[in-house]
Amino acid sequence: MHKVAPQLNSTQQAQLAEIADQIRSSEHVVAMTGAGMSVESGIPPFRGTGGLWTKHGTPPMDGYAQFKKDPTKWWSKRVNEEIDGHINELRHALNKAEPHSGHYALAELANGGDIDAVITQNIDGLDEKVGIENLIEIHGNRQKLRCIECNDRVSLGDFVPLFIPDPCEHCGGVVKFDTVMFGEPIPPDVMDAAKGEIKKADCVLAIGTSATVRPASGLIWIAEAAGATIVEINPSVTKITDISAISLRATAGVALTSLAAELN
Repeated sequence: MHKVAPQLNSTQQAQLAEIADQIRSSEHVVAMTGAGMSVESGIPPFRGTGGLWTKHGTPPMDGYAQFKKDPTKWWSKRVNEEIDGHINELRHALNKAEPHSGHYALAELANGGDIDAVITQNIDGLDEKVGIENLIEIHGNRQKLRCIECNDRVSLGDFVPLFIPDPCEHCGGVVKFDTVMFGEPIPPDVMDAAKGEIKKADCVLAIGTSATVRPASGLIWIAEAAGATIVEINPSVTKITDISAISLRATAGVALTSLAAELN
């Protein structure tokens, strides 16, 4: 596992010990990660200072409807880079991104049994790259294609299609990137899996998420309403701070590496 030197003060260390105790005493722990994890790998966020939408403007909210109306035209625009500026910038950042210490620590915690499932809102594929086993990519994975009819997925690796993909070999449906577009419902197989884990959770670790993107962030409130303990790891105050039993103000890389050391 990639290590980083501990950078927590005494108060944060005490909170970290509380988080470790909470995990030890819980029956089913679910981690939910957001853009804060990706930022540490050099991937810019969408919102806020330096955000892609801040610089390039918020994209149209009907992206999925446009795709379904004319998939061939959508793919042609993508191939010729006639797409929104934020997509081009994001694409280049994703191509260079590598997992950081927090990803490796999360994999250690998840595959070692301290965390039972990881639900990520990120599309970068870095959680999969470090080998997290029970992983739910609620907004998809940019390195996969998905049929919009039967949800069959095909891994691409670093390959980027130059033309519209062939229809789904299983059902003949239209194929798109696995990443969820504006106006596109979360694929039902993914949402069902996420809800299944949340229903079992008695502790949810919200890591690097601003908790602003619905319906994914709503899972945290569902867990809290059902009696789960919410633990927040984030450098900033968020919408879930008020419902969190512990709010550790630290980056994912530092906090998760320290947490893995504390638990193991």
